[in-house]
Amino acid sequence: MSFYGLKTLIRFTRLHRYSMRINSLKNITARMFNLGRRKDKRFKVDDRVFVVFGPHLHKRKPIVDISMGGLSYVDGENQLTKSLRLNLVADNSLYFDDKVLFMPILQSETVYPLDDSIKTDRQAVQFIGLTTSQKSRLKNFIQSHATI
Repeated sequence: MSFYGLKTLIRFTRLHRYSMRINSLKNITARMFNLGRRKDKRFKVDDRVFVVFGPHLHKRKPIVDISMGGLSYVDGENQLTKSLRLNLVADNSLYFDDKVLFMPILQSETVYPLDDSIKTDRQAVQFIGLTTSQKSRLKNFIQSHATI
């Protein structure tokens, strides 16, 4: 093999390695972006839909959006709940006979644009171990009270 043929082969090999690295980086990036996607689609809910934690039915918190996997709500008290179970309230009635287990997953501060002094926290929770009955009730709840 001539000197120029060997040089060309080396360049081709290097280019091949670089293209393999680039493809690998593209795959890693694609996987990272897919991890950030939600498993379940979230839906906006009506203004008269609330979440309650524990036995305190008078401490209603407005729901921002909901999915089959969890929900987010606005909390003016700016503190995480100590309860392990939640229930949904719509049209002044509880939606679940037995309360739903959940896990807090997000807390972010929100400032209302009209009045900078009003700050609330947007909290998000993930449902844990929903029974078949609870999944069915949740699906009906979303169909009845969410904008689909």
